[in-house]
Amino acid sequence: HVDVFFPIQQNCKDNKYIIPKENINMTTPKNSMELVGTAVLVFTIQTSICNGSSLTPLAIGTILMSIVFAGGPISGAHYNPAVSFAVTLRGGGLTWSEMTSYWIAQIIGGFIGALIGGFISPTSVVVSMGSDATMAQAIISEVMYTFVLCLVVLCVATNSKVENNHYYGLAIGLVVLAGAITVGPISGGAFNPAVAFGLSVAGGFANFGYSVVVSVANLVGGAVAAVLFRVVLPEEFGLARGGTVGETTPFNA
Repeated sequence: HVDVFFPIQQNCKDNKYIIPKENINMTTPKNSMELVGTAVLVFTIQTSICNGSSLTPLAIGTILMSIVFAGGPISGAHYNPAVSFAVTLRGGGLTWSEMTSYWIAQIIGGFIGALIGGFISPTSVVVSMGSDATMAQAIISEVMYTFVLCLVVLCVATNSKVENNHYYGLAIGLVVLAGAITVGPISGGAFNPAVAFGLSVAGGFANFGYSVVVSVANLVGGAVAAVLFRVVLPEEFGLARGGTVGETTPFNA
């Protein structure tokens, strides 16, 4: 779920928020929102880069803010398999089957967004390493900023201490904006397997091997974020058995 959770089904007896289990079905509101939101994100990435805009990082960060606020109450507005992975590892938000359905929706959405963007843009783009960067630098860059992104998502959207806050989307979008400016020239600045795979597959599997490397790095970053969240907020886990507490801010819808 660039993880945000909205009012979830409340159990008044124990004051826990429980996400109903759903079968993998791309036509459900949650999966549909993840597909559409990811498509919009990747479409923006594709077109802004292809058109040579110097404001590409700003365009990506601001569209992410907007669709996170829009989709938070519906799906949690993850739009990123690494975020959904981090939320699942955090516990109390998604089941593994729900995470899988989100991943499928996000990958399909990324592909559709890249296809549409490629159709209206003069060229297609793929996530690629900077010409002066090494593979090690690129991998560390992707791990680092995906870690930051997922940690911010967990802290602003699944933390009962800040439930019902109105800044979660802003915080998430700003991380991607900062990452695109900071390490985009080094790693390509994906921070999202749906972006890497969507652009690659839509471009005829161009640079597909690097997309796999980036995606693995993104999942590692998400896993590290989930572990650190448990370390810095252990009190959350004395409460979140069977449901995520305080997720009235959309990342676990």
